[in-house]
Amino acid sequence: MILKQHRALQTIDILVLHRIKGIGNKAQLDLIKCYKENHVNSLKDLLKLDLHQTATIKRAVKLLNEFFTNDLYEVTKEECENDLAEWRSSGITVLAFGNSEYPTQLESLDDPPTLLFCKGNLNLLSSPKSITVVGTRENTKLGETITRKTVEYYSNLGFCIVSGLALGIDAIAHRAALENNATTIAVLVDLDKISPPGNRNLAEQILKQNGLLLSENPPGTKGVPGLFVKRDRIQAGLGMAVFAIETSINGGTMHAVKTAISIKRDVYVPDAAAARYPDLGIKAISGTQSLVSEGQAKPYTRDAYDQISHALDQLVTSFEARANEKSNLL
Repeated sequence: MILKQHRALQTIDILVLHRIKGIGNKAQLDLIKCYKENHVNSLKDLLKLDLHQTATIKRAVKLLNEFFTNDLYEVTKEECENDLAEWRSSGITVLAFGNSEYPTQLESLDDPPTLLFCKGNLNLLSSPKSITVVGTRENTKLGETITRKTVEYYSNLGFCIVSGLALGIDAIAHRAALENNATTIAVLVDLDKISPPGNRNLAEQILKQNGLLLSENPPGTKGVPGLFVKRDRIQAGLGMAVFAIETSINGGTMHAVKTAISIKRDVYVPDAAAARYPDLGIKAISGTQSLVSEGQAKPYTRDAYDQISHALDQLVTSFEARANEKSNLL
């Protein structure tokens, strides 16, 4: 029998932390790790520890102490419990960082989300066999063709397709996965108000075909621009590689690309010359061209599919081993 080395901070308490103004994702992560390392039994017990820690933790503990001093915990906890019940009734499951169901591949991020709000097939998070396919909202016809062919190939190998449900390449990637009877994950800002509204039917179809909608924000969160930037790191974290089909130099796709590079996941972009773009200077591929010239992305053609899939399979095996090791420790 394998002994559990620590108990995870309860989802309800992380939800409470989520609502304390001034305790952001980074501070929540630090508190969760401190909770585990010191084998405490409740959120309040953190206040009893002699924390010679970072300024982030010290400030968070100060705010937490004020929270308990003002007798806000029980009221907030009850609100969170009511929200959890309402979300469950809507088919939404909440996964907390540190729990066994939390996807191991996201733990590679510098700031993995402390909470994941999920609707649909949760089993997709238990397997790292996914690729991320993203790109510009203003794609070319050739970009659409490349997206479809890329998704078709890796779908047929059993890879789940991760994207962000945006207009353009993202939506094309999701639809191509569904057309090939593959699974797909859409990473959103809010599960309640699907953005853009024009892709709400696509979101429903993803659920109908055993896919998953996912967000780090509680349902009902206002979709401000900064949150769309933040969600891009989750897209990159879930995939074993990022396929950036088309993007301008300053396009939103670059956020996912930068995250992939920071966590040492490969970035692949179409070989523009081999794909026979009539004009290699167009805005839609200025970013991908730049990534190749700077050595930050690998250009690919259909001839490279097998070689890429071999590299992906090796990474999948590595993450599966990590996931098994984690489950043995929990």
